[in-house]
Amino acid sequence: MRLRARSITVVLLAALGAAGFQSEGARTTRERPAEPGLAEAAPPTQPASPLPQASSTTSETPDRFQGYVPVKRPPQEITLVSHPTAVAPVIDGRAEEPVWKSVPGITTLDYSSQRAITLKSVFTREEVFFLVTFPKDVPSVTHKTWTWDPKEQVYREGPDREDVFLFKWSMSGNDVRLDLRDPEPHRGDIWFWKARRTNPSGYADDKWQSVTTTPGRDAVKIQTSRNGALYLRRVADAGTAAWEEKFFFRYQGDKVEKYVPQQPQGSRADVRAKGTWANGQWTIEFARKLRTGHDDDVAFAPGGVYLFGVACYAIAYDTPHPEWSQAMYRTGDVFDRLLLSIPRSAGR
Repeated sequence: MRLRARSITVVLLAALGAAGFQSEGARTTRERPAEPGLAEAAPPTQPASPLPQASSTTSETPDRFQGYVPVKRPPQEITLVSHPTAVAPVIDGRAEEPVWKSVPGITTLDYSSQRAITLKSVFTREEVFFLVTFPKDVPSVTHKTWTWDPKEQVYREGPDREDVFLFKWSMSGNDVRLDLRDPEPHRGDIWFWKARRTNPSGYADDKWQSVTTTPGRDAVKIQTSRNGALYLRRVADAGTAAWEEKFFFRYQGDKVEKYVPQQPQGSRADVRAKGTWANGQWTIEFARKLRTGHDDDVAFAPGGVYLFGVACYAIAYDTPHPEWSQAMYRTGDVFDRLLLSIPRSAGR
């Protein structure tokens, strides 16, 4: 897909090969093109059904969400109220419980694709829960599949990239900007759901992200208009991931999965999450303890208000890669300024 650059450059970043970032050969500039190219899908309406097991690529399964679209409206501040519930929802990505049907939600927009995202929340005495729905024409449920090169007799990473969704929670109070377009210093708690790497295990990857004035070996430099040079880091919480990376040195088939599920451990296992896709939409449920006891997590409490943002792509500020099944895989950022309000009622 050819993307024509818009007149406003949003940010310049150095290559993202440093530790703490996914090694996917990031570019150094990123612009939102002038042409829309895409139309927003209708808001999701049906509960999802079991996750398909097919891989999707650009050439085989065209998707509307493969390029930037013009901003539909200015970013807004929107409050999501979490409602007390006597019965915790089952985290299966189906949203069939009456509690989800009985509580109101909000609609926000993804920064890169401007697609609609709906959010709902409920809480008990111990946990807070979120229901997320957003349109995706064709699910992407594989990631960097090993593809056999018969000439060189080796496996190479394929162009397939998984669907993802993330929450970014402020750990620096409610008076900061969480976006990276012209950032200010802040720290964020990131819940990173991944269709291949975390979904089979029933979790989201728990990480933290910081933007500071301090350079470091694993930091990416950001030149801002308001704050001069800042440095971005993204680091996994302590513990074990929800997947294991496999390497093969002998022929095992033309295509072999690179990532296999495993039980996460430690602070990296704080967020349960499960997604299913059906009828052109993803439905994902998240659950986390109000307080995990870990200093790398935001702590929730009844009566509190918490700043956050969401995105359908990893917040890494790469440029589109037309050879990938998702050209905008690493082009995410938060759009609206969202606030979670948890009433003083502590559930029942």
